[in-house]
Amino acid sequence: MITADTAARQIGGVWKMATNADDWRASLDRSIDAVFASFAAFVISAPLVVLYSISAKRAAARIPAFSDSLYVSAPLPLLVIGDLLTFALDWTASLTLLVMLARASGAGKRAADLIVGYNWTQPIITAVQLPAIAIMASTASAATGGLLGVPAFALTLFLIWGIVRRGLGSQPAPTAAIIVMLIIVGAVIDTFGGAVMRMFYTAQS
Repeated sequence: MITADTAARQIGGVWKMATNADDWRASLDRSIDAVFASFAAFVISAPLVVLYSISAKRAAARIPAFSDSLYVSAPLPLLVIGDLLTFALDWTASLTLLVMLARASGAGKRAADLIVGYNWTQPIITAVQLPAIAIMASTASAATGGLLGVPAFALTLFLIWGIVRRGLGSQPAPTAAIIVMLIIVGAVIDTFGGAVMRMFYTAQS
């Protein structure tokens, strides 16, 4: 089991990787053991996803524009399980795509950098998404939450941009194309996950 100290060091190292700090290679453990250990980032991210689900349900219940949302009608356990499964599927699909691109582009030797970097970025990305939905839940203001969501999305793009550039050694144009692919993958999986949750909820109702 990975320790909190190791997780903190790896998250700090991945931040340096994303920002291209001079010492990022010395700060981020990219050994074989570290590659496998990096999947423990899910253990840190999962509670944050649960908090997101709880906040999203409260926000949907308080904001009239979301009255038809599944987050209003479906029970919280179903939403939590669905969000966790969708999160895990998105993570797996995106990482698989990145590793395939690394091999196809001749950057297979950088796969460890890419896997460790991408995995330890997930707790950061999940955490930065929480304030916006929490504000929506507490203020019943979609506009305020949306405003806070802009910098969160920008930070997410910044982090993924840095991880892809360092992990693949890619130039700006290919990096931008890869990020677009990741966004499309995420959108498709989110849509699919939402449809499955709605179908399951309807069948149980």
